[in-house]
Amino acid sequence: MSTESLRVTIDKKTAALKAAMAAGKWWHSIDLGDGFVTPGVHTPEELAYNYSTFRLPENLSGKRMLDIGCWDGFYSFESERRGAEVMAVDCWTPENILKAKAARQSNLVFEEKSVYEITQDSVGTFDIVFFLGVLYHLRHPLLALEHVCEVTREFAIIESHVCDDFVNTDFAHLPVMEFYEFDELGGQHDNWWGPNIECLTKMIRAAGFAHTEFLRRDPTRVAIKAYRNWQDIPNEATPSLRLTRIINAVKYDEVFPRRGRHAMLAIGVKGLPHEAARLDVRVEIGGFGVVPAYAGPWGGTDDYSEFQLNAIIPPGVPAGKATVRVWHGDKISDTRAIELIDTPLIPAERVV
Repeated sequence: MSTESLRVTIDKKTAALKAAMAAGKWWHSIDLGDGFVTPGVHTPEELAYNYSTFRLPENLSGKRMLDIGCWDGFYSFESERRGAEVMAVDCWTPENILKAKAARQSNLVFEEKSVYEITQDSVGTFDIVFFLGVLYHLRHPLLALEHVCEVTREFAIIESHVCDDFVNTDFAHLPVMEFYEFDELGGQHDNWWGPNIECLTKMIRAAGFAHTEFLRRDPTRVAIKAYRNWQDIPNEATPSLRLTRIINAVKYDEVFPRRGRHAMLAIGVKGLPHEAARLDVRVEIGGFGVVPAYAGPWGGTDDYSEFQLNAIIPPGVPAGKATVRVWHGDKISDTRAIELIDTPLIPAERVV
């Protein structure tokens, strides 16, 4: 299908959904019990299929889950049905989620919040976070992903519109985004961005997630699972990598704010092979994995006897003692501890 045809198809589909909503339909089809299913523009079969692609266990007992941009709440209620403790948030209060909550006698907690208001201080932390169909509606998508990362303990499911089939194939290997100033995407004024998959994946890592897993690709959408850590920690009896020093990568001192523009470490490591690359080296700070922003000889010299790894302090690591370690392949380092301090964010680091 041509780029122009795809855009026309999106416009027509969006117009049809708007018309159905205006005629009284719900956004989600939700089972309210006694055989009554709400008349959603998204069918029960479509929603069940989408949820199945998240590859979640049938039993979510003991898990705390956050649904950002919940709308009518299908994904929230399905997670609750599986045993999770659920909080649902949206930037407005959809009346239908409250109706469904009452009809299902649900324990779900709903709060009206912008994603930029989602912090550990405001909502706590969650094992699983859903961030479905929200990213492209936001003026500051990378900042939003940092907020999502901050409250995620295990992984987040991130689903979004993508522009891969719209951009010139010469740029397919590059991280690019389309910007929509007005209503260029679906005739909606609240659609701002269309990243390609490469861009979205790199933004997720840049926001502080350790690595990603591809879940589902539709013609103009993608679903990605974003993890807070890796599962390949070596079981080495005696560490063969050695941490030599840890300093603040911005100020070159030993003061470590847990968040903000100075929250980045420079970690010295001995024992890494000359060919070790940024995406091959694992850095763990305070129990969360993070991809280093730089991996190379210390100070940018040609001496590879001591590697320098620059890594942001992952969002959500609390103030106090935090352990740092590194691994590469089957080799792991010793563990060092640093003291993270809690500093207030300056106004430029806040968006509400």
